[in-house]
Amino acid sequence: MTNGSPASGRLPAFIPPFWLAAFLGFSLLYIALPGLIPSGGRWLFKIIPIALLLHMAVTQTAGRTRTLLSLGLVLSAIGDVLLAHSGMFVQGLGAFLLAQITYTVLFVTQGRWQPARLLWAALIVMYAAVCTLVIVPQAGDMQLPVTAYMIAISLMAIAAGFRDDPQFLWVAMGALIFMISDTLIAVGRFVTPFEYSGIAVMSTYYLAQLLICLGVVASQYPSQAHGK
Repeated sequence: MTNGSPASGRLPAFIPPFWLAAFLGFSLLYIALPGLIPSGGRWLFKIIPIALLLHMAVTQTAGRTRTLLSLGLVLSAIGDVLLAHSGMFVQGLGAFLLAQITYTVLFVTQGRWQPARLLWAALIVMYAAVCTLVIVPQAGDMQLPVTAYMIAISLMAIAAGFRDDPQFLWVAMGALIFMISDTLIAVGRFVTPFEYSGIAVMSTYYLAQLLICLGVVASQYPSQAHGK
């Protein structure tokens, strides 16, 4: 193993300490200190952590992986901006639907059939089924879009679990946490509002995107480290 690899006990070389500090700092600023952000600029601060992930994706991956990972992040940022504006929920949901499809394509291209991972698929299906039964009946005229999105994000999470990569669990856990984050949005919007929903949604969202990106980049890092 080269120095700075995930097994060395130090930050991997593709995660500069300044970058990590910036990601954590801007994430915490948006989540915990919203009063410091001008109301008209909240959408901009909301996407800064995603922009930092996009920078890592562009600089630390290549080829089809870079294209799909970057596109998924761009679509996520568009969804973030749309959801930050009143009356744009459907458009924001559409942007995130496209992001989930993009991530699914990426994970499928990196995966292979592994019967041992069927337990992961079953976990995702059960979680999605419970969420659908709780949320969709309360979604009114949004039942069809919400159902379509639930299917898309479930397929994304299942595909993440079948990635042919020793570090697959990073991405798989990120995908599951992404589902949890979006479930919290749906519960708060359609079922019952709950205290600190914004903190819960954004903290899980940023963590999910971080784990997905770190896992995808880490899977390419050994070959980069050896100049291959």
